[in-house]
This record gives sequence, C-alpha cells and structure tokens, in this order.
Amino acid sequence: MSSVMDKFDMFTRFSETARIGSFSGAADYLGLPKSSVSQAVQSLEALLGTRLLHRSTRRVSLTPDGEAFLPQCRALLAELEAMETQFVSNPADLRGELRVDMPSRFASNILIPKLADFTERHPNLRLRISSYDHRIDMIKEGIDCVIRVGELTDSSLIARPLLHYRMVNCVSQSYANRFGIPKTLDDLQHHRLIDYSHSLSQRPGEFEYTTASGTQTLTMPSTLAVNGTEAYYAACLHGLGIAQIPVVGVEQQIASGELICVLEAYQPPPMPVNLLYPSRQQLSPRLTAFANWLVAMLIQVKSNTAHHT
Repeated sequence: MSSVMDKFDMFTRFSETARIGSFSGAADYLGLPKSSVSQAVQSLEALLGTRLLHRSTRRVSLTPDGEAFLPQCRALLAELEAMETQFVSNPADLRGELRVDMPSRFASNILIPKLADFTERHPNLRLRISSYDHRIDMIKEGIDCVIRVGELTDSSLIARPLLHYRMVNCVSQSYANRFGIPKTLDDLQHHRLIDYSHSLSQRPGEFEYTTASGTQTLTMPSTLAVNGTEAYYAACLHGLGIAQIPVVGVEQQIASGELICVLEAYQPPPMPVNLLYPSRQQLSPRLTAFANWLVAMLIQVKSNTAHHT
C-alpha cells in the first residue's frame, strides 16, 4: 500500500508541475516544500527510466516522453478518484476540486449569478473557473471539462449538448443615432459589422442569417474584429457596429433600449452550447454532479428568457 501511495504522490506532483510550469508553483499549490515536489518528479523519472521534464532557471516544460505520459498519468489519477468516491451518496460529501473552462461572457452573465445554488449543495467541493476564450489543451492545463459556445470542430472529446441559444442582431442606441437602422439585407452594405473571430483572420466580415433553405452568409463592411466575448459585447454597446449575439444575458439592455434588435426576419442560426470532457470512463462524481446541475440550471435560464423576450 505504501508503494501505491508513493506512486500516487509522484503522479500528483508531476501532473501539477506540468500544469503550472514550475516546481515552486506546484509546491505552493499543493502546500508542500519545493524540494518534496522536485524529488517526487525525480523519483518518478527514475522509476520510468526517462526524463519527463526539461528544467530551466525560470520554467519547466514537458519532454516528448513527458507529453506522452501526462495523459496516462491524469487518467490514472482520475480512475483512482472515481474508485474512492463511487459510493458517495450525499452531495455534501463530495470533496476535492473541479476545474472548468468557459467563455468569459458565459461565466460572468450565466454561471456566476446562479453558482451559489451549486456551492450550497456541494459545500466541500472547490471550483476553479478559467475563462480563456480560446481553445486550450485540457490535459496539459489539467482542466476537467470545458463549456463551449458555437459549432464544434472534430475532436476526441466527449460532447454533452446543453442547449441552443436564440441569437439576435443588435446595435446600440448610439450606433442607431449615427448610422440609422438597417431595414433590408441590401442596407447592410452601408453599415458596419463587428467581426468575431478566434484567429483574427484576414477574411471579410460575414453576416449570418437563416432561411428555409438553411444558413446563408452575406459579406459586409467591418472595421473591427475581436476574439473575446466580453470585447465583442462591449464593442456593440459602444456603438462600433452590428453584433450577432445570444439573447441570454442582454435581456435588460434590450428591454431598456440600450440595445436594439434589427433585421428580425434574418436572425442568425441558434448557437449550440456543449459541455466537453476527455472520456466517459473518467467521468468523476464531481464532474457528474456539476454537469447535471448545469443542465438543470440552463433549462431554467432558457425558460425564464423565453418568458421575457
């Protein structure tokens, strides 16, 4: 048993060092002396007969063998955790940490306002929420699951559909005062689109809308491209162009007239929201509890939005 626990400690300390990128950072996170973390990784390397980390004065980084071993290490830790918690029946007894990544707008406007309900049900769970607004390496970052808004690219991740956002075309009152409100698709050539692009590519801005035959796109002038959700909303609110945004989270701005819905006959296609995680076999009780709560919460949010718009 002692040998098994020694390996568990080695795996944990290696995993956190790889995620954080330094021995001192991992030691601070784990509440351990730096020497014990460094020694654990050295012992693991000796056990495996290979070097897992490149050391430098500022950071450590994974070697090719470390890149190959890290997913296996995380899988073993997840399996052990699942074994330890499989018989927990009381939600209050769930312990440990859950790391979740999501778009910043989703975090601030959707999740955080409702999160007290989850933390009250699971007082011994610790949530760590990141908002990168771009694709991340879940294994390397040590993320348990991600919430993604938009169409999914091909991926080895398991996707759990959550809902579809209803989308609207919006301009601010200040934009309408300066440029007027488009009434037809032809009018869009005299307006500006705020382009949302993860890669900030050179492609022209495209206005998307749905018809009986499917989704259509229309190229239109754009003087601004952003790759973050908060920046996208802020640009719209400050009159920099037309934005195509989920109605969830802007109900108050629409009701007050701060944002104006335009071209309502040419709405963008609904935006899918998915929960992604690496493998069904590694679905821990913590992640299961969070996923089930998230689904129920979003159904309620969507119902409330439908009643108010």
